Amino acid sequence: MRSLPNIIITGTPGVGKTTTCTQLLGLASSATPAINLKPLSINDLVKSRSCHSGYDEDLQSLIVDDDKLMDEVEKDIADGDGEGGWVIDWHSTAGFAVRWVDLVVVLRCEETSVLYDRLAARGYKDAKVQENMDAEIFGVVTEEAKEGWGDEEEGRVVELKSVNADDIEENAERILQWVKNWIKDHTTDGKGD
Repeated sequence: MRSLPNIIITGTPGVGKTTTCTQLLGLASSATPAINLKPLSINDLVKSRSCHSGYDEDLQSLIVDDDKLMDEVEKDIADGDGEGGWVIDWHSTAGFAVRWVDLVVVLRCEETSVLYDRLAARGYKDAKVQENMDAEIFGVVTEEAKEGWGDEEEGRVVELKSVNADDIEENAERILQWVKNWIKDHTTDGKGD
């Protein structure tokens, strides 16, 4: 049994996943006692372990080999049976085994002008901006997460607003509180070890 939960922080590009993960990891390491959460950037994993089969020029992104990627993720998180504490940063929940993850946080930026500006600032082509805007408007990532982990009422999928810096800070604090509660509920001493 894990001594720390595994969490996916997901959402369409531009919603603040990486910033939220960084903020959460900083808060966890400075907590008393410190909580040893570990980052797992799927973007970095795809590149560093060649979990791709080419490049899509129109969408300006690598073509991910999902099978190879999930094999690599499984190695890192010990098929969900390791100590846990992984904070996974990725734009999708597809391919992740439900048993690997205790909480799915879907970040949303429903203020389309804000999201558009973020995506345009990255230099994305119009096709990529439009694809990501459509995914955000229609809640594609949320629906995908609910299909795997159930509705928000079941507590494993949480949708959080991520429009500005205050939202990111509040979200990181909320997730850290969830981690602390999980530790209390799932360990014998309530401290994670």
